[in-house]
Amino acid sequence: MLEARGIDIAHGAFEVLHQVDLSISEGRIVGLFGHNGAGKSSLLKGLYGVLPVRAGKVTFLGEDITGQKPFRQAERGIRLVPQEGNVFANLSVEDNLRMGALRLDGDKALHAARFGEIYETFPILHQRRNAKARVLSGGERQMLAISIALMTRPKLLLLDEPSAGLAPILVQRMFEMVATIRQRFGMAVVLVEQNVNEALRIVDDVIVLEEGRIVFSGPASEKDLIIRHLWRLEGKPA
Repeated sequence: MLEARGIDIAHGAFEVLHQVDLSISEGRIVGLFGHNGAGKSSLLKGLYGVLPVRAGKVTFLGEDITGQKPFRQAERGIRLVPQEGNVFANLSVEDNLRMGALRLDGDKALHAARFGEIYETFPILHQRRNAKARVLSGGERQMLAISIALMTRPKLLLLDEPSAGLAPILVQRMFEMVATIRQRFGMAVVLVEQNVNEALRIVDDVIVLEEGRIVFSGPASEKDLIIRHLWRLEGKPA
């Protein structure tokens, strides 16, 4: 579905990603792990066109999308849910969802069907549809942020630390929600996450970044190897 080859991404003069190669298959949940500053969020932003790609090539469904603007990526079927600034605080839940559907082609019946899918998946959003986003709980805001992206039924959803700032009791529900999204909507998901143990319960594949380079790429079933890479123990005696 999505292929990236030889990707370099920089913040100004500081290069944060070096010769990154990755492949995302249809319907898979991919965990993108690494320490703070490893380049995880920068990789998502580069794929989505928020940060410039200095070198390399990104293709989506066989089409070169390197450096395209975010709204073009959204039209192609990719949506990014950033960690912060991901809802319109002064708009109601329903108006937030309408903003997510601004570039959705189709008649009123299609739009109504999308609202129905969201409210069926997240009943609490239907109950709070007239509430301003700023008064929602942390978990509700994350549901709304993801639902804004779901309004266009993307083929690939990029999630940047959706469990950040949530109370521990809500973290597991957040991961269950991601699994439900994949099951219900059939889309691929790239999940940047610090809560590795919980994330490993739902992801199919894992990519580990260290200092802007991929040091592991493989199935989530290789948990011991993944943890060793994260703890920088790979190659050292047990």
